Amino acid sequence: MHDKTPNNAAEELTRLRVDSDTLDIDAGGSLTIDGVAADTLLREFGSPLYVISETTLRRNIRDVFRAFGSRWPQPVNVMYAIKANNNLAVRAIVHAEGGGGDCFGAGELHATFLAGADPALIAMNGSLKSEQEIGAAFDRGVTINIDAEDEIDKIAAAARTRGVRARVNLRLKVTNDAFRTVGSDYFGVSEAEGLHDRMVASKWGFSLDAAAALVRRMAGMPELHHAGFSWHVGRFSNHPEPIGILYRTLGEMVVALHARTGYWPEILDIGGGIPRRREPESRSGALNPLDLDGFAGIVCSALLRALETAGRPIPALWMEPGRYIIGNAGVLLATVGTVKRDLGHVWVNLDASTNQLMRIETSGSHYHVLPATGMRRPYEEEASVVGVTCIPSVFAASRQLPILAPGDAVAMLDTGMYSETASTQFNGLPRPATVLVNQGTAELIKLRETVEDVFRLHRIPDRLRSAG
Repeated sequence: MHDKTPNNAAEELTRLRVDSDTLDIDAGGSLTIDGVAADTLLREFGSPLYVISETTLRRNIRDVFRAFGSRWPQPVNVMYAIKANNNLAVRAIVHAEGGGGDCFGAGELHATFLAGADPALIAMNGSLKSEQEIGAAFDRGVTINIDAEDEIDKIAAAARTRGVRARVNLRLKVTNDAFRTVGSDYFGVSEAEGLHDRMVASKWGFSLDAAAALVRRMAGMPELHHAGFSWHVGRFSNHPEPIGILYRTLGEMVVALHARTGYWPEILDIGGGIPRRREPESRSGALNPLDLDGFAGIVCSALLRALETAGRPIPALWMEPGRYIIGNAGVLLATVGTVKRDLGHVWVNLDASTNQLMRIETSGSHYHVLPATGMRRPYEEEASVVGVTCIPSVFAASRQLPILAPGDAVAMLDTGMYSETASTQFNGLPRPATVLVNQGTAELIKLRETVEDVFRLHRIPDRLRSAG
């Protein structure tokens, strides 16, 4: 516990650093990421710039396999949720580490296989899958997580056409009255409001009664291999008790479905939601007290206790983490363009914008912002770090910083997830390049957009073109 305000960014980083980070400081006081200095990266690849640490990425995947594999008695499939970051190099690293994948729609399915994937370890999700998407899933040989009743007939028809059986899971909706008084920092729900009604109103999954009817229906369809159940709530809390209740309820629902239908799953896909020590999505700069091993222990213990009451073989465990795997592997670097002081306020204006970190605008995410080329300079003034767009675009409000000047580099931590995939071109801003750093080397893995790229797909009808 640190009560004293840090004197500089070096002290702040020491307090914030987590085990899988590759963040350090060189002799000149610059932040380094996996052995490469921030200012070096900006000089070579331009600003702003997304940076991904390969070392951190690989460590995070291995840690998830270890945490759950050591606690679950059957095989564990860690399926990277590519929606978190769809860089093909990231997907290739996941595949090299033995990870599977979660795809939402044909676009993510396409990207997954461009970068390498084992079809047996891949699942397609989505609440509205077209016949074309179902066909693409068949052609790739992946598992389809059913989340709409009419998907069953579409999948069966596609199976008959191709002369193969479809491997499917059925997505469940888990609810518990205990959540009437459970809040969520991520969802911005108070304990008084509770999560229960929001969980019931969610478009995802089937209730116990609906799921039982569909399980019975699929049992009579030879075109389908009903492999198991899927379920996903995501990161909703960092408190052990509600997490335990939620996963115990999932296990109890599987047991109840067995009692009603006689069906027992081979696979249980529990989705994502793994907490991280630094969590922008918690809307707080405080470190999360619940770590990966603590979460895995709660989840596995609660699920196993419930499932074991049926006296049936324990299913294989699938999961779909995205944020945990890629989150702290990413850093957004930017350059100070100007510093404005007026009426007792200071604004540090960057060449980046919250276009590149849209979770600030959409979810109130809180990112740690560091002066990347002044890590040992003392904090001397309170300033707001803002972006270049015509909206406030606030990366950090009223925080302690050294005296910054044009040309200084600034780093936003934990930007690996939902930054590039959710980025926009608001104000006609091209999106940044991305580099992969690995033990002192840096490689370009996504090109920087140009202004021409922003408007490349636009078309002006001939009748609207100027005669001149």
